[in-house]
Amino acid sequence: MSVKVYGFVVRVEGFSDDAMDGISDRLYGLMAVQGGVDAVLSGGENGGTIFFDREAEDAVVAVVSAIEQVEAAGLRVLGVSEDNVTAEDIAEQAGVTLGAVSHWVSGVRGGGGFPAPVIERQRGSLWSWAEVSQWLSTRNLGKVDEAAVEVAHVAKFLNALITAHHERDQAVPAHRRADVRPFVDRLIA
Repeated sequence: MSVKVYGFVVRVEGFSDDAMDGISDRLYGLMAVQGGVDAVLSGGENGGTIFFDREAEDAVVAVVSAIEQVEAAGLRVLGVSEDNVTAEDIAEQAGVTLGAVSHWVSGVRGGGGFPAPVIERQRGSLWSWAEVSQWLSTRNLGKVDEAAVEVAHVAKFLNALITAHHERDQAVPAHRRADVRPFVDRLIA
């Protein structure tokens, strides 16, 4: 199986500047043991981001292994690569003009069926990059990196799981978690 490089961001809960060196040392130590450092840590008390360029056989292996290392270093993962993009982001990531994106959105070009915005706003709607990149890829429009399409889909799915995990304590009382588990297992099986 061929190996690709997957670029993505893991968002983590904030940490103090004093803790940054210890966290970096633990994270980079874990990476060095498992094949080399492929990330850059940035952040502070308001939250942090870890930028990865990870070689792996697929996006699932790349992202999940990164999350596991981040958690093993003692950080709380909040999410993976922001999925919501503006029209400007789409143009930049697809290597086209904003006018081309506007034509796709309106259906004038691209064969129609452009994904609906996930958040519709008068001053700039937001679309799911996972949906948009798939739409572009199937129509051979723009310059969409297939590894980026893979990451977008994996990140969208894992973000939903991470959010559900963080909400679990408020949404499902501890004495009912065993009752919910078969349902959750069916959903992700």
